[in-house]
Amino acid sequence: MNYYIPNVEPGIKSKGLYFYEPSALTKELYHYVLWGGEYIVDVPYSIKRDYMNSFIIFYIKKGSMQFHYLDQSFVASKDDIVLLDCKEKNNYSALEETTFQFFHFTGGHTQDMYNELYKRKGCTFRLPAEQNNIPDILSLLASNQEIDFKISLEIYKLQGNLVESTRKTFENRDANVAKAVPTEIQAVLSYISENYSSKISIDQLSEISNISTYHFCRTFKKYVGTSPHQYVLNYRVLQAKNRLVETNLSIEQISMDCGFNSIGHFIKVFSQSTGGITPGKFRKLCF
Repeated sequence: MNYYIPNVEPGIKSKGLYFYEPSALTKELYHYVLWGGEYIVDVPYSIKRDYMNSFIIFYIKKGSMQFHYLDQSFVASKDDIVLLDCKEKNNYSALEETTFQFFHFTGGHTQDMYNELYKRKGCTFRLPAEQNNIPDILSLLASNQEIDFKISLEIYKLQGNLVESTRKTFENRDANVAKAVPTEIQAVLSYISENYSSKISIDQLSEISNISTYHFCRTFKKYVGTSPHQYVLNYRVLQAKNRLVETNLSIEQISMDCGFNSIGHFIKVFSQSTGGITPGKFRKLCF
């Protein structure tokens, strides 16, 4: 049984699923698919996930779906391609009868490619039919052959096509259109990413930003969307999730490495973030 696929999925009219088990070498070197398929769904089909150590890409062939991701809500319709990092909370649901293809994937440099695509265009893309090779990737999965390298090449080609599709828009966009994060807040974000395992105080962060504590907190929330304290906690929890599924470190060690002052505090914050799932249970459920 796959924890990430519910036993009961209301709204599914038809589904075809293909699972793939790549080699150890592939997991170390290549992009690789975990599973994928094609669904025909209708209201009330809905999936809500807190965390999964993978990325997912959708191709909407017909109909429309509502997505909630990174404090955004948007609709994807026919011919849209949607790319999400499943390590972030995400929810998607059918707005009408919808046919979509998808696959979960990960691998070396996948995070870097995702980060670049999100910076350029966000989550939604479109490609000319001849450049959209998502159906080809699913056909390779359906063939039930050990073709790790060929699948990896197709994933890389798809990501490359997505990057190229954004090139002109990204290079020519007006910098004033986007709400740019001020350099003083960028400095704080960089400091947090490099020092989250150490004690971090609001006074430290405001000093780095060279803004008074009161105005720093207001400015940080304006551009980042949450308070500095909550951002640090969220960042630490995300790093802890990665360690839980990617290493064999003890929960106590992970708690310490991610900057929590006690394992009790770590478990409390982690459980609040995951709807009651403790770090130990999370490690057993996730891969």
